Amino acid sequence: MPRPALGTLVPACALGVLIAFVPSPTLAGALASAAGTLLEALPFIVGAALLPRARWLRFLPSLACGCGGALPPAFSLPALALTWISFGPFVSIARVAAALVVLTVRARARTSRCAPQKDAEHSRDVPNGDALAELTRFALASFAASLIAESLRTKLYLAPGPAGAVLSLTLGIVAGLLAPCATAGIAASIALRAVDSFAAFGLLATSGLISQNVVRDYLERIPFPRSWTRVPRAHAPNSGKIASRSGGARLAFALLACACLIMLLRGTDGFLNPRFAFAIPFGAAFAAFAAIRGAPTRSRGPLTAPAIILVALVLGSPPPPDSAATIPVDLYPGRRVTFTGRVVRSDSSATVLVRSAILCCRADAQQLSLRLDRPLHAKPGTWWYVCGTAVASNSRLVVRVDSARRVTPPSDPYLYL
Repeated sequence: MPRPALGTLVPACALGVLIAFVPSPTLAGALASAAGTLLEALPFIVGAALLPRARWLRFLPSLACGCGGALPPAFSLPALALTWISFGPFVSIARVAAALVVLTVRARARTSRCAPQKDAEHSRDVPNGDALAELTRFALASFAASLIAESLRTKLYLAPGPAGAVLSLTLGIVAGLLAPCATAGIAASIALRAVDSFAAFGLLATSGLISQNVVRDYLERIPFPRSWTRVPRAHAPNSGKIASRSGGARLAFALLACACLIMLLRGTDGFLNPRFAFAIPFGAAFAAFAAIRGAPTRSRGPLTAPAIILVALVLGSPPPPDSAATIPVDLYPGRRVTFTGRVVRSDSSATVLVRSAILCCRADAQQLSLRLDRPLHAKPGTWWYVCGTAVASNSRLVVRVDSARRVTPPSDPYLYL
């Protein structure tokens, strides 16, 4: 009887630990976040592999959230805008400068190598020929980063004292390094800065500054990830070529195409901003073509990416916890406000409404909170529509209510910015 490989046992044990100790809403939220980033990046990763001459595809993600692109996600337009609005121009410029330094150091490291090594490195940096291995690494990094961020939001790892501060900072840094989506890291740091400033700083300092190609290179030097995601040299027909696993690759790409079709039929609610739904048909088409073509892969976990998306579709996309709610970053005194939200607190002094909002995908979802200047005498959990004006009161922003009425809960609990 063959002995199970380490690359099979370790993920199975890790999955068992997650199911046993991580709360179900946290796990479902992390899966939904990873699925959202995968669906958004799928056409760019697979398209770059199927169309190797269309190198411009690798730079298009920077116009969206940056997931799956050649440039560090810190250069994506939503991440730049969100950082500028939330933390000011100095922090935004500093993050761009840090990303440029990383790119410069990376480029000099490439040119300092000999020609064969440089060619091999270039072949790994450009995701041509082995899109499934790229998607597998992308899926694992997305899920790990999303799980850490969701756990921080629910204060699962929050501990008192210096030890808790170090742990929060470390988890924030690790989540920022792993996350393919800089926008998600910035949104999480906005939500966490009031409750866990150390985790927020760690996320802000690292989210999107290093491209996934760099993270991938370092992960491949660690024995465990390499034994899981790559074929051992003894089993590879040629050391410099991708081992053929056409059967598993065909099934994986077919499942990815089915997941995209399911998303088209059910709608992108809770997973993607409708503005980015155009990526779904392209992802389905590219995945179907790759399944028919039977592209080889060196991934030893070819079903990882489709499994994450399909399980997330089954479990749904739960909103972030109310404990991480924050006021909208673009709220200012004098602004007219119309808002539909759920009552989380209503007493004699004021009423607080919350609503989840998505900028690009579920990974950057955050809870928006509005405090009203007068009580509505509403029960917690009911939904209300309010219209008013933002005003400053006791060093905080509240909404001076002009009109308010109770409404039925919306079919989609998310707002799309």
